[in-house]
Amino acid sequence: EKRLSGHGVSWCATCDGFFFRDQDIVVVGGGDSALEEATFLTNFANKVTLIHRRDELRGSAIMQQRAFDKENIEIAWSRVLKEYLADENGLIRGVLTESTKGEGELEIPCTGCFIAIGHTPNTAFLDGQLDMDENQYLITQPDRTATNVEGVFACGDVQDDVYRQAITAAGSGCMAAIDAERWLEANVHH
Repeated sequence: EKRLSGHGVSWCATCDGFFFRDQDIVVVGGGDSALEEATFLTNFANKVTLIHRRDELRGSAIMQQRAFDKENIEIAWSRVLKEYLADENGLIRGVLTESTKGEGELEIPCTGCFIAIGHTPNTAFLDGQLDMDENQYLITQPDRTATNVEGVFACGDVQDDVYRQAITAAGSGCMAAIDAERWLEANVHH
């Protein structure tokens, strides 16, 4: 995965989707993230294959219907990713999948593979200290980076479950730095 990152393996359809115009793409997952990415990628791709480990999707009914309505989305049911297959140039040429129901391996040719198996923010170490929502994202004040603890600010993907983009994370990092600087100015006596 590390070796093929940037060579066909991606975690962000909105960042990288347009690189795969008229190509065959694979999306791994079955929740709203995966369905949203697969549906978005149909704007560029020749074909999108959604690989899902179960025989039904976890995503909301509306997201499922949007995906089912797209003629160029196929679903590989009850399969998990076993191996990335690379060509002689070190670019992805396909994925090898394994059946979760004992139906053997299946190779799916693709030039792009998007991983969308849920995003869990790395906040477990803050459990019980900072307020979090049910998905472990830190809760900040509206349009601010302040948490429920005075002088503690949160930014980036640990508190953003909507955009999850490097550019928005960097922007909120700048906001948190300014908030922290102002807090220190007001609360620390020189």
